[in-house]
Formats: sequence, C-alpha cells, structure tokens
Amino acid sequence: MIISLLLACAAACSRDSDPGSQTAKRYVQSQGYKVTKVRGLVEKYTLDRAKLYGETSTLPYRQSWGVQTARPEDYFGQDILIYAFTVKGHPLENIYRVNTNVYIMLSGGKVIGGYSFPDATGLAGAVYSLDGKTLEEVTGLSFREWQDQWKRKYGDGS
Repeated sequence: MIISLLLACAAACSRDSDPGSQTAKRYVQSQGYKVTKVRGLVEKYTLDRAKLYGETSTLPYRQSWGVQTARPEDYFGQDILIYAFTVKGHPLENIYRVNTNVYIMLSGGKVIGGYSFPDATGLAGAVYSLDGKTLEEVTGLSFREWQDQWKRKYGDGS
C-alpha cells in the first residue's frame, strides 16, 4: 500500500514538475479558472495537413483547431502538446452543471490555444473554445459554411 501511495505521488508530482504543464496551468489560471485536477500531458502530435481533413480519425483535430484563433498552417511540421486540466468557474458550468475539462495547446513551449468540454460521462458533441464558445460563435459561420471553407483550405491536397 505504501508503494502504491508513493507511485501515485510520484506520478502527480511529475505532472506538476513538467515545464509544459506549469506553463499551461499558469495560462489556465490567468483565464480566471480554478484548477481542481491536473491531468498532465494527454497528447503529442506533429501537425500536418493530413491531420486536418479526411478520415474519421481527423475529426478531433478539425474540432480542436476549428475553435482556435491561431491558424493551423502556422504550426505545420511542429509538435503540438496538449495538457489537460479540470477546472471550476468556466462558462460551460452554467449550461451543464458540472466542472469543465480544458485542454491547452503548446508549441515550442508557448501556449497557442485551447479548447474545453464538460467533465461528464456520456456527453457527445464537438468541443468548445477555451472560453466556452461554439465553433459558430468563434468563426461567425454556420457549421456548413465553416465545413466548406475548411475543406477548400485543408482538404483535397490543396
């Protein structure tokens, strides 16, 4: 039992001591959210055009990049690290009545964006912007208009 406790502490401490995690956590706090759980690094990938359009496997990347103000093409060829946190004080709490998970995107050790989703089991749907806005609210386009524009920009090898 003591060994399990020490391993759990070591895992939690390593999440907090990761410089990327610290940068992401400070950013989350600067947005006015109270971090209740540090989940640490949850994904790392190299961004390229193929991640943004095509197979069903590209859907999470399309959704997360669709609610950013940063342009994905500015990060092609770069590693993207995603750090996750559960927070309180997020606008989505008013809708879903649960805490919110926020995901902070880093490249080159700097925050380049983020997105959010309610911390609830069984929910389906697209992610929200870091501050809880829908894709339509972020882009000013209907989903169909956004999808057509996204396909022209990132699909068909153009």
